[in-house]
Amino acid sequence: MNHQQPLSEKHQPPPYPGPPMSAPDASMHALSPMSNIAVPAPSGPTAPAYDARRILHIYRDGITSRHMTITDMDKSHPLYQVDQNSGSLFSSKPHMTISQPSPSPNTPATTIGTATFHNWSRTIDLEFHGVPVSFEPEGDFTTRYTFRSPAFGMLLRWECHGRWGADLVRVNPQKEWIARFDASLFSLSKTGKIHVVNGGITGAALDEIV
Repeated sequence: MNHQQPLSEKHQPPPYPGPPMSAPDASMHALSPMSNIAVPAPSGPTAPAYDARRILHIYRDGITSRHMTITDMDKSHPLYQVDQNSGSLFSSKPHMTISQPSPSPNTPATTIGTATFHNWSRTIDLEFHGVPVSFEPEGDFTTRYTFRSPAFGMLLRWECHGRWGADLVRVNPQKEWIARFDASLFSLSKTGKIHVVNGGITGAALDEIV
């Protein structure tokens, strides 16, 4: 059993930047080529709480394993699986594949996205449901990347915070955050957690976040 030591105030990861992202409006859906985003809109007192976070958990098979499983909040129901070809950029492409587990052992998993890295460039070639997306660094010495999201229909930024994790935020003056990855640095079996600000985000939009 792994016991995580409490982090001192000096080594705490940075706070979530800005207010939670508000519910998407109709213009977002008009820009999106995907039809299965399924983000509910407020409708009276029974409307969902958009500041409620959905937490996904990322586990790996072993310290040297290149296979990971992403579960729902119950930590047992698998939602996604991640496979890397190898630790080398010279391996076959794509270098990383994200898929949804098959409900039957006789049925192959459904690929939802891939990532291909480059030897001489920090740009990462992504693909979401067959749609190519360029993951571009904002500068030579920055840990911030931007990309045009097919599902959200807007420009998003991925901001890394060293070994602690990263934030996925909307590129606007408010920097509304959509999701955050927190690394589990002291665990041998767990890679980290993904906090999704809007519990109603499903379908292609949740696929992109993962």
